[in-house]
Amino acid sequence: MTEIVTIGIATPPGMTAANGYFIAASALRYDRDEGLAFRIHYGEEPSTTAHALCAGACDVASLNTTVGLIGREQGLPMIAVYGKARRTHRWFAVLPESPIQVLRDLAGAKIACDFAHLAPLAEAALAEEGVARGTYTWVPWRGSGMATRDMVEPVRHGEVDAVFLIDWNAGDFIAEGLLLRRLPSQALDRIRLSSCLWASERGLGGRKDAIAGVGRALAKVTTFALEDPKAAVRLMWQHEPRTHPFAPELTRALRRDLEIMKARLDSFRIDPGDNDPRWGAIDGHEIVAWQDFLLGTASIRQRLDPQGFYTNALVDRFNAFDANQIRAHARAFQA
Repeated sequence: MTEIVTIGIATPPGMTAANGYFIAASALRYDRDEGLAFRIHYGEEPSTTAHALCAGACDVASLNTTVGLIGREQGLPMIAVYGKARRTHRWFAVLPESPIQVLRDLAGAKIACDFAHLAPLAEAALAEEGVARGTYTWVPWRGSGMATRDMVEPVRHGEVDAVFLIDWNAGDFIAEGLLLRRLPSQALDRIRLSSCLWASERGLGGRKDAIAGVGRALAKVTTFALEDPKAAVRLMWQHEPRTHPFAPELTRALRRDLEIMKARLDSFRIDPGDNDPRWGAIDGHEIVAWQDFLLGTASIRQRLDPQGFYTNALVDRFNAFDANQIRAHARAFQA
């Protein structure tokens, strides 16, 4: 019997390559291998998605680590079960020829953020490097935060000096022909665990096997997609027909979706220097580092026991598959 599992993502309705690996997992039947069928809950933005998770609208949710820590302080009974993005997936970026070299140079700058509700994270990162609120100006992101097409000309022509963006929009800028230069950030670069799969405490207690299956399916599809991201894009198109472009746009759409998928996957990959090279592993030091950052910027008011924010109890189960077999399948796959 197949068990439906609902995965929450913090975007407006409509699947894109930014989260298309979940659809590729279903296309490859990695969910069915676990006796599961994936469904997607579109939570619009992080806070509403976290509340939806704890209200039972979804079984797991893909959310920034900071969202979970702030949610816990607000009384949301949520716990990180799978370390997803193993390095920062959000940063400041400028034109390659920009005189702006470091975050301190953003004093007096015009900055756009793809998702306005994440501007406080940017402000906290700037404050850590001595750039106070009020010394820069927020300007609106043009068009949807899920895309960069309407932002290319404002950035090129200096209407916007810098952007604070998520990894997939960095890939989208590349697809639009604009490769931006990433600015180093003391805060965002030193804390590597930037997003996790979260479950409610009640959900983890009652559906542990299902959550283990979600994590293993995610680990398998990440392994597959890192080997052949183009196949992952095409699998998304096939399994979710609404994502499939019309024929005249096929070449451009493939280039765009591939750049977005590659940018997204880059933050998931395991590096040789990682403390724990297992899919889904959560380093408690990263949780403490985020706590320190949020406390230092007054985003949270109290230090809670970091052990209450996460569990590694399912990590061995996430990794119970033959990664070499998955890679070989990806190399031989014809989407």
